[in-house]
Amino acid sequence: MNIGEWISKRAMVAPDKPFLTEKSKSYNNEQFNRRVNETAHALENLGIVKGMRIALLMSNSSEFLEIFFACARTGMIMVPLNFRLAVPELLYILRDSAPEMLIYSTEFASKVGEIKEAGIPVLRYYRLGEGNAADDPDFADYVEDSEISEPLKSPGADLSDPLFIMYTSGTTGDPKGAVLTHQNILFGAIHSLLGYGVDRSYKSLVVAPLFHIGALAASVTPIIYAGGSIMISSFYNASEILKTICREKINYMFAVPVMYQMIADTPEWRDADLSHVHFFISGGAPIPLPVIRKYQDEKGVGFVQGYALTETGRLTSLDLEDSVRKAGSVGKEVFHVNLRIVDDQGRDIHTTDPGEILVQGPNVFSLYWNNETATGAVFRDGWFCTGDMGRRDEDGFVYIVGRKVEMIISSGENIYPVEVERALQTLPGIKEAAVVGIPDPKRGEVVGAFVIPNSEMQMSEADIINALSGKIANFKVPKRIFFVDEFPRNQSGKVLKRILKKRVEGQ
Repeated sequence: MNIGEWISKRAMVAPDKPFLTEKSKSYNNEQFNRRVNETAHALENLGIVKGMRIALLMSNSSEFLEIFFACARTGMIMVPLNFRLAVPELLYILRDSAPEMLIYSTEFASKVGEIKEAGIPVLRYYRLGEGNAADDPDFADYVEDSEISEPLKSPGADLSDPLFIMYTSGTTGDPKGAVLTHQNILFGAIHSLLGYGVDRSYKSLVVAPLFHIGALAASVTPIIYAGGSIMISSFYNASEILKTICREKINYMFAVPVMYQMIADTPEWRDADLSHVHFFISGGAPIPLPVIRKYQDEKGVGFVQGYALTETGRLTSLDLEDSVRKAGSVGKEVFHVNLRIVDDQGRDIHTTDPGEILVQGPNVFSLYWNNETATGAVFRDGWFCTGDMGRRDEDGFVYIVGRKVEMIISSGENIYPVEVERALQTLPGIKEAAVVGIPDPKRGEVVGAFVIPNSEMQMSEADIINALSGKIANFKVPKRIFFVDEFPRNQSGKVLKRILKKRVEGQ
């Protein structure tokens, strides 16, 4: 059974059960299955067949998922585009993936206009919704005129077939298209059921953007696989999101840490009743311990955390009962994943010393689209080399200590930024911290720290440096502190440290 067939199976087993809600529209299992069938027929009638790519430049919507599952059912390959990217970045992805068509929400019509001017070859454009893009046909018209019957003309897809191509953030170079298969996503869902106990009672609020692996692999597919329901939204206003969680009795949500911080800072937080929440999932970046404690102490809500990559989905899980005791850890590897920590010679490290994380499992991708060189560079004897540095504690819990390329070498000592960031974030005057290496003529590099101060308590640079004494080794203590109001971030919420380093170098 491929991922698209999950929808028809749900329609057969429980046709009247709620499936999806979005603003004023809602579908039960049978109704959503009809939408997917119509969409699949529409794509086939437009000449799209198994193996062809369909690019989506869309905000969160039911239509996004209708196209996703229609592609999954027929063997077509979806290419979700990050609508926050600049046009030159979008052009790179479109040229690399060579989709047959681009379907876009009309709110992005101006970007599509620039894409058209660049002359992308063999690309048909279809809009969704009214707006200033009347030159392109409305894809909804093709859907409404299509059949709702099954089976479809397409031969369908097997578990080993590509499901979508998701491009990495490209923070260290050109984006690479990770090809995720039906099997990869299936086992991601299986891990959520095995590790989290997700079942048909779960109601997920989908606020993370659907072009991101976190939304598809954490907010949507595990819930659908388990038989639960989803509510589609966008994170446009933290107060409104909190009101929605309370009003709709949402009991499950995936978001990045900065979203949870914003929710806890809203005026509505004090009186919000979150007793119906099973748990929240945080991903994309480490969640600060003060945020974990605020949710747990004030609302009784715990966080499940983990370590995940675009190429793999979730690799580890830190369960609720360990979220405070093992704060800072990403937990232990999930059931079907093997994880090693190795030194520079590829030898396993059996102590608490750090090394590179290597993984293998059915949720791990197999290749980068059109890039044999990049694919060969990240696989070693069947193991995917993540480029992340980690260590295990005495109980087997994994801690991420940074990227290999982010490691700071000061007077011959290796310093991992995450270690310093964790120490900084234990200080009451600091809300969040990001650490980078600063060039130094004597020591090669020294530690510099960018911090977002806590408005409730002010600390000076000297206060912070003095407070770290005894918490971390002296050579790890920052030599410079830079106070900022916010960090530059990518679409998954990760701090863009290369931009912070440029700020230092420009001073």
